[in-house]
Amino acid sequence: MTKQRILVISFVGLIIFGLLLGGKLLYQKKWVDSSILTRSQKITGVVSAKTIQVNGQDEMDVTTQHIVNLRQVSLDLETIAGKEPIRYLDQRNDSLSTLFEQMQFAIQEGISRGNFTEMAQSIQTMAEKSGVQLELEMDSDAIYILLNQGNAQLIEVVERHGQGQFLESKKE
Repeated sequence: MTKQRILVISFVGLIIFGLLLGGKLLYQKKWVDSSILTRSQKITGVVSAKTIQVNGQDEMDVTTQHIVNLRQVSLDLETIAGKEPIRYLDQRNDSLSTLFEQMQFAIQEGISRGNFTEMAQSIQTMAEKSGVQLELEMDSDAIYILLNQGNAQLIEVVERHGQGQFLESKKE
């Protein structure tokens, strides 16, 4: 009799656990993810946003289509994402990636030394020499970089204090 009771209680406990887990997953997929998608699509230049898990860490991946004001878009996405880090998925090409890698020296020097005027002039010169349109903005938290070349666009948010709110962007 005692073995049957333990078996029934264990079985009922397992069913309840399964229902709770299923309910959590359903809630995440139906309401939270659809809310993020709906709210993010109201932002100009954002095609979609979704929460994914990479190596056990949640992140919000944002697919873009020619963003114009990266700083404002980033601030809007931060309110949607909450504490989850944001990763932009852009339409970069190889020449934009190479140019951004070359700009890293000036950007990191600007952050460490605080000579942002020289940094801006240096990366503007690099962009002009490469025939790339640069949109550069900055606030107390990050440097917002948009590189445009034809239909290709590279998006990067370089945090000044390593907050971890923005992850390195990737090609879509």
